[in-house]
Amino acid sequence: MTPDRFPVFDQYRENVYIIADANHGYKMAGVGDLVSDEVMGNKSEILEPFRFSRYEEGKLHPVSNSPFPWS
Repeated sequence: MTPDRFPVFDQYRENVYIIADANHGYKMAGVGDLVSDEVMGNKSEILEPFRFSRYEEGKLHPVSNSPFPWS
C-alpha cells in the first residue's frame, strides 16, 4: 500500500512503466486507456497527481481515517 493509499502511475525507467494500485481494485480499470497513451509517449495531465514525485514534493493525497478504502 502506498503512504497516502492512492495509486502510482509513472515511468520508472526506460521501457518500465509502474502501476502500483492501492486498494482500489476494479475502480482502476478506466485508467488503462490513459496508461496505454503514456506507454506510447503521450503524457497524461490527468495522471500527474499520481506520479512517484508526489512523495518527494510533499503533494500527497489527503488520508481519510475511515475504515473504508473508498472514502
